[in-house]
Amino acid sequence: MKRTGFIFLIVFGIILKTQNLQAQFTCEGKSCAYLPSSLTSLTNDTYYRFQKEYLNEVMKTNTEAGFLANLGGSIVGTGHVRRFQVGVGVSAAGYKKDNITVGDTGLKLPELPNVGGSIIPSFNLDFNLGWILGFDDQHYMRRFSVYLHGVNSAISQKQLEGLSNNKNYEGRITIKSYGGMLRYQVFEKVGFLANVITWNGVNLGVGHHVMNENFSLSYLEGKAATIETNGVKGKWGGDTNFEYQTKVRTTHVDLRTGIGLFWFLNVIVGGGYSWNSGDSQISLSRTGPFLIQTASASIIDLPREYQNQISPALLSASDSGTLGLSAHGSGNSRRKIGYGIVGLEIDVFLFKIIAEGIYGGQDLYSGNLGVKVSF
Repeated sequence: MKRTGFIFLIVFGIILKTQNLQAQFTCEGKSCAYLPSSLTSLTNDTYYRFQKEYLNEVMKTNTEAGFLANLGGSIVGTGHVRRFQVGVGVSAAGYKKDNITVGDTGLKLPELPNVGGSIIPSFNLDFNLGWILGFDDQHYMRRFSVYLHGVNSAISQKQLEGLSNNKNYEGRITIKSYGGMLRYQVFEKVGFLANVITWNGVNLGVGHHVMNENFSLSYLEGKAATIETNGVKGKWGGDTNFEYQTKVRTTHVDLRTGIGLFWFLNVIVGGGYSWNSGDSQISLSRTGPFLIQTASASIIDLPREYQNQISPALLSASDSGTLGLSAHGSGNSRRKIGYGIVGLEIDVFLFKIIAEGIYGGQDLYSGNLGVKVSF
């Protein structure tokens, strides 16, 4: 079942806290007698505990990771653009909480991970507002910089296999993200020791970012998952299929300052506050053979490639059946997050390399990396 737990980690990568979720277990065959009699009922307590104690917690965890990744879309560095620059970048966020075990007196599911994550690639276009409008270097409008970013891309089946480092995934992921920031240099830079060391002043910015993701994904289980029910162990085979669409919106404000060293290296520190919201829709299904381990049937590992080719004689001599789970729902979430910033900007000739870390609370963090060319 650990693999099943990993599925949920992927499914809810950036999904929001569900408020309207429905699901039902279905079962046919002898092995169903070992399951709690209420399992296939629409009022099943096991499912509602699974929703409340696991799904809702995982969704909340991943919502916060998605919001934090959204903050790094512009990858601003020091927050000031001399004239004009273009580049590419990626923002990634992660969130780790304690694992969760769900079960009752009739059915026990193994320990499942409560981990969240999000990755947002971007193309960047930045410019100095005063320079675009034709003002000279001394004009106050040269203190304003605009950072824009966006991407409309898809992760193919081949790329998906590379990201997961195995071929157990089939499907497609599309990502659309856009947004920007307007920043103002409140206090100008001050140099010391012939500008070998500089204080980079104070830079203030406000931004808004939007991200849409669509998942159509199947996880091909290598082996059947283990379920404990009514004091006995069973194996549940089958693949897990899911679809979801999610939209995340983030508005934030932050202050940045830092120290420049040797004309090319800048150390950045700062902090900010964000207002986040999002909504989503999801559907998930899994159906496969369900065998109970008894004296007459001790070989129940059920490798995936044999799950559809099990001998009828074996099935008739064992407590077997077909167990299914289907779930669908929609939800929305709002969350305010305060955060800290630390980073480096390396500025050599026309090139800038920017690396930033954002801390949004205990075990909630994101990293941003960008490469830009200045003109």
